Amino acid sequence: MNDQTAMRDVGAANLGFARALIGELQAAGIATAFVCPGSRSAPLALAIAEHPRLQHSVHVDERSAAFHALGFAKASGQPVVLLCTSGTAGANFLPAVAEAAQSRVPLIVLTSDRPPELRAWGAPQTMEQRTLYAGFTRWSEEAPCPSERGAELAYARVLARRAVIEATGSKPGPVHLNLPFREPLLPTAIGAHEIAERARSSEFPAANAWIDPSLAGTLAGELRGIERGVLLFGPDNWDPALASAAHALSAALGWPIIADPASGLRASSPADGAVIHGADLMLRDAEVAAALRPDLIVRFGGQPTSASIVAWMARHPGADVWLVDSANGFRDPQHRANRWLRASPREFCELAASAADQVTAPAAWLVQWQHADRVARAAAGAALDSEPRFLTPHIARSLWSGLPEGATLYVANSMAIREIDLFAGPRAAPLRVLANRGVNGIDGQVSAALGAAAALRRPTVLWCGDLALLHDVSGLLAGRMHGGDLTIVVSNDDGGGIFEYLPAARLVSRPVFEELFAVPHGLDLCELARGLGWEAARVDSAASFTQALARALAGGRHVIEVTVDRAANTAFHASIHQHVRDQLQRDRPR
Repeated sequence: MNDQTAMRDVGAANLGFARALIGELQAAGIATAFVCPGSRSAPLALAIAEHPRLQHSVHVDERSAAFHALGFAKASGQPVVLLCTSGTAGANFLPAVAEAAQSRVPLIVLTSDRPPELRAWGAPQTMEQRTLYAGFTRWSEEAPCPSERGAELAYARVLARRAVIEATGSKPGPVHLNLPFREPLLPTAIGAHEIAERARSSEFPAANAWIDPSLAGTLAGELRGIERGVLLFGPDNWDPALASAAHALSAALGWPIIADPASGLRASSPADGAVIHGADLMLRDAEVAAALRPDLIVRFGGQPTSASIVAWMARHPGADVWLVDSANGFRDPQHRANRWLRASPREFCELAASAADQVTAPAAWLVQWQHADRVARAAAGAALDSEPRFLTPHIARSLWSGLPEGATLYVANSMAIREIDLFAGPRAAPLRVLANRGVNGIDGQVSAALGAAAALRRPTVLWCGDLALLHDVSGLLAGRMHGGDLTIVVSNDDGGGIFEYLPAARLVSRPVFEELFAVPHGLDLCELARGLGWEAARVDSAASFTQALARALAGGRHVIEVTVDRAANTAFHASIHQHVRDQLQRDRPR
């Protein structure tokens, strides 16, 4: 790409982003904009001026413009857009923004900015703008320069939707979007922009209020009209009543349930086949992932742990995504949700199921999922049975099937939670699964499991990797000092096993990979645990693991170390997935 083409692309990206953002703001309920002249804001000003359904006025003085916008929004009760260029222009908005915050007036403040590489280097008309209104906004965000990302239009739209929701919630107020643009600010030629005819969406204000129970019939009717729907439950706080509600809705609609291990829905579920336990296994197959094309995904909780489930969602961008959350959490890192519904997962399922007619026969759509699930899990199970070594997939299966009713399994990040996701099949006995899937760190795993064990006072097992255990050695000390009652299963592959599945394992030399990523430590973890007052045992087979686990669950502080050959474990995973693909090839879901 030559320099002239690159410059045209930057200008086109700027204007495309601005048009998408302004268009979505209007579709979300914005009818009026207040514009202050400036150079850096040119893409946004042009997008506002050319929009036929967005009234705008131009104001020379930013302070006056901001109070003009404040008065308009206060009197009309409707959110408005306020736009300025970079530099001190935005600082003149501050008094009105402060008043809007205290008076609960919905303003959406757009400050244009210079790109990050010009800040703090003495560039003219450049100052710190990201924190201009700190303490006064309901939400603030800085977008990347539009030329930096390939999906800038989708991001612009979801940014606009969220801005309106945040500004018009139960406590309305100002929202700040800081929007940097690189030069050239506009393309060399500006073509006519066709604005799609879109009715103003009622979904945006609906996101700010709890679902009205009187609308249950309407909601159920919308869902009944969709054959290829999926209920997708990500990690979330445990709700013991969720399972029955989710299965009732699944039965009413004929939709499958995809459930993360930390959703609370993978154990003790009704034997109706609604939960797809092998989703991560089967959706790795491109043909299966393509055949199981959804029209609607109703999402609950956080983003699923499974990368193949996330990739399956991304593969079908035409599918609608509804995000059900009891708070304005916006747990939507894919920027896919086109409807937000404020309710807890259980409340949503109960309301929708209460007004839906029961499906009299298994829907063909659900049968497709169930068939692929059975094939994938059977193939994976056969692969596990044929492997003589005791590797991490065997640990996952042994823990999932071997823990007693009512036990708690705390699953650490990196590989352990992914192994459970892959190999946790149907289980009748209740099992509570906990995992730190908020920020997904490996830190504090031992201490968190000790806290859970103290709160629940029931058999509790932590499964973690060796690096996670070493990262929280102080947790072992805390267990001794406070008399904790916990069993730790640690799969010791002498380093960061998850990195074996990432591109670095293939792209850099093995010595460099081992030093920078795997970080082998060579420590005896049983000796370490005993030195800190824990009982410890090292096992290398299914039989010895089962015996050690049974002894540990009788009470006390125990560490069960399973030594794992990292290379063999990595190769075994590859062979499992190949075996599943081969079986799915022979027995495709129809």
